[in-house]
Amino acid sequence: MNRRTTIATVSLVLSAPLLAGCSDSGTSDATQSPQPTSSSPTSEEPDPAAGRLPDVPLPVAAGAKVDGLVEVDGHRLAVHCAGSGRPTVVILHGWIDQPGQTSFDYYGGLTADLEGDFRTCSYDRANVGDSESVPGTQTPEMVVGDLDGLMEALGDPGPYVLVGQSAGGMVASAYAVAHPDKVAGIVMVDASFDEEVTIEDVGLVPDGTGPCDPGNRRIDGHESLQKIDNCAIYKWAYRRRDQRPEVPLVYLASKREPWSSYTDMGPAYAKAIVPLQKAYASGWHPGRFVWVDAGHDIHAEKPAVVGDAVRWVVKEGGR
Repeated sequence: MNRRTTIATVSLVLSAPLLAGCSDSGTSDATQSPQPTSSSPTSEEPDPAAGRLPDVPLPVAAGAKVDGLVEVDGHRLAVHCAGSGRPTVVILHGWIDQPGQTSFDYYGGLTADLEGDFRTCSYDRANVGDSESVPGTQTPEMVVGDLDGLMEALGDPGPYVLVGQSAGGMVASAYAVAHPDKVAGIVMVDASFDEEVTIEDVGLVPDGTGPCDPGNRRIDGHESLQKIDNCAIYKWAYRRRDQRPEVPLVYLASKREPWSSYTDMGPAYAKAIVPLQKAYASGWHPGRFVWVDAGHDIHAEKPAVVGDAVRWVVKEGGR
């Protein structure tokens, strides 16, 4: 099975670290990444956001609770913020492949752990949860632009600590190179990251399994609920790796359900992924790789571990 985290369940698909990218196309290559989604809704389905949440009154007062919709580039995104304190922590959710599934409650334990020390925000990406849909395949620029536009609309200019959970790691990777001055640190929670593309680029995954496989790109970019070209976003971030900010990063890896046991990428991938995760973490300033005795949903099983990683990142970044 391919590793895709569906927010409320751990089913592999694009979220998993592996599915790296495939062809950059600064604007998004027309197809997408990881593994096929068995039941992908079509563009004819009703907009998931219709009538669910109120619009957020803007501007938002410092420390005010946020629970609603904010317009960004012509569509509304569902966002939830609580707590106060700097830097703001932004939680980036995993892959959602079911209509109506939101990220809000999924990260409740982590938000509760963090909001006493930091302002903490989470949001549903376009096309999923309570957010509105957008036409066509989402490009790297669109995904990054939504996050940046949302936080600017809320009146929070950053810098932020990005918590990328599963597929949310690919968003963290892309945002970090697009806006390095707005990133204070990163916590990857058993997450995807751009350097996974190097495994596929050198032929270490079987044909038909990687995010840049033509069939998988079509499914991810055109048939999945999120309609994100994962191949393009991985490549896009990796080709800009020299623009990464010099900030702390922690990679939290599931000891109980490691990536290598979740993917069907073949033995070469299984052998290469953990050393790659460790090397990736060591390249940050500073960087840590930490095994956690938990399943893929570390944030749900052990939110305090993720919270402590955030605090370490903030402490190290302030030195």
